[in-house]
Amino acid sequence: MPENNTYNADARVQTLAAALGQDTGLVAKVWNKQLRTGAQSVDDFAFFEGGEKDSKPFVVKKDLENYNAGDSVVFTVMSQPRGPGVRGEQELTGNTSSVNWATYTCKVDFWRDAFEWNKKQAKFMAAGGSVKSAIMDQLKMKLGRKRMNDMKMALKLLGKGNTIYPNGKRGFDQLTAGDTMSPTVLTMAKPQWQRLGGMPFKIGHNKHRSPVYSCMAYIPDVAMTSLRMHHSYENALMNAAARSDDHPLYSGRLLDWQGIGLFEHISVDAEYDVLADPLAPRAILGVGFGVDSAAGSCKLISDAGDTQTRFFEWFGGYKYEWWEGQAAHADWNDFYNHADTGICGANRKYYAWIVNTDGSVGFVEYLGTGNNGNQITISKILSPDGAGTSTKGAAVVGKINATGNTWDSTPGPGMVDEEEEDGSNTSPDFNYTDTFLAGAYVIPCNERGAVDMCSLMLGKNSAVRAYVGDDKMIYQERDYGFTHGGGYESIFGQTPCIRTDRKTTGYALIRHAGQHPGLEVPTLEE
Repeated sequence: MPENNTYNADARVQTLAAALGQDTGLVAKVWNKQLRTGAQSVDDFAFFEGGEKDSKPFVVKKDLENYNAGDSVVFTVMSQPRGPGVRGEQELTGNTSSVNWATYTCKVDFWRDAFEWNKKQAKFMAAGGSVKSAIMDQLKMKLGRKRMNDMKMALKLLGKGNTIYPNGKRGFDQLTAGDTMSPTVLTMAKPQWQRLGGMPFKIGHNKHRSPVYSCMAYIPDVAMTSLRMHHSYENALMNAAARSDDHPLYSGRLLDWQGIGLFEHISVDAEYDVLADPLAPRAILGVGFGVDSAAGSCKLISDAGDTQTRFFEWFGGYKYEWWEGQAAHADWNDFYNHADTGICGANRKYYAWIVNTDGSVGFVEYLGTGNNGNQITISKILSPDGAGTSTKGAAVVGKINATGNTWDSTPGPGMVDEEEEDGSNTSPDFNYTDTFLAGAYVIPCNERGAVDMCSLMLGKNSAVRAYVGDDKMIYQERDYGFTHGGGYESIFGQTPCIRTDRKTTGYALIRHAGQHPGLEVPTLEE
């Protein structure tokens, strides 16, 4: 055997350019394959897909050749048998078991995206040698993020009877500073997930044959901070393995907790696009304003020149859609439940912190109708100086009270007045302001200032994904061939699995507070 096996030393997948050099007819096949694998590479949930009989969180339906965009894929579910049965010689007829049947649907629709460039750009602005290749590579990954984020929003907003809150809380509006993700929260959530019908990936047993159900907690990276810093988790890491450089305490490797596997989603803020993650949203303010601005200027805007990108689509109040022409989603507003009776639907109140680049913080309120996805119209700004030029200033916004404070457009510390029942409860450890600068971060929260975060407890058959056909490359030319456009089209749908009693099953949504490290905000203790 010759030692120099150079003919197979490079095992790289054939590039698109190389394939086209051999046969231009391969372009569609090669691109479609690359599109699929490229999208999967950034979609966390692609690794958890499987068939109906697999022990995976997401059931995939692909045998849908006869379906078209706008069709609904129907799934049938059955309850466990119930009935009296008989003992001895009693007549079984009339005493047999019965089951309930129900169906739920997953609607599929087109999702298309593309980018256009002209010959001048291709000639003088080529990044890495080819504008087309660079853009197409980015569109593949964007498709993967779209599918993943669609699924997260479906699990976040479409759940029925499967939301779990820390420390005995009963709603998002009740969350306070101490209601963060922790090992205690996971331990308490697991039996609730099981009671709600959560099915484990596998069932282990101890030496007494007691079953141990295995599931997975899918947690945003910002929420993992409080879990990692919890003394119970740190103690577990200390005793997890022999001391070495590979020890979990030093390497950062996550360990299972009480039969719960931990998956940390890492989010990197995109340039000029939607930031973070649907389970822990945030945004950047592109246009500054304050309590003394004109009323019409009091808006959360990320990019004044971009009126199409939905920078705030993961913030409360926006009507998120999974298919074209979707009906109003009043029921979904239960996700953002509010203590005030009569406030519901589009008129529900929502809150956000604004963190300036100097670390000073402000607190604002808006109505659901104020969020069109691209920008948010503010209804109130926390300010001890009152209404101001904008008429939107108020000393009390939500449960945050700045009465008697001395800060205004110049940042200053808060103050706690415990002597009077209706006194200030702003924190002396933070500088507050009623004026916000471009570059500030916007962080959604509840009326107590508790930052809006969610985690998922996933088990077998948590949700379904329906794919119709293959993802396909699309291409066009115009302006006599000077301008080119390329992209993709895909038909898919996603929805949580439903039981016969119409409750979502297989997963639980854990609603908790938290902090975005480096962007900490004050939160009321009660």
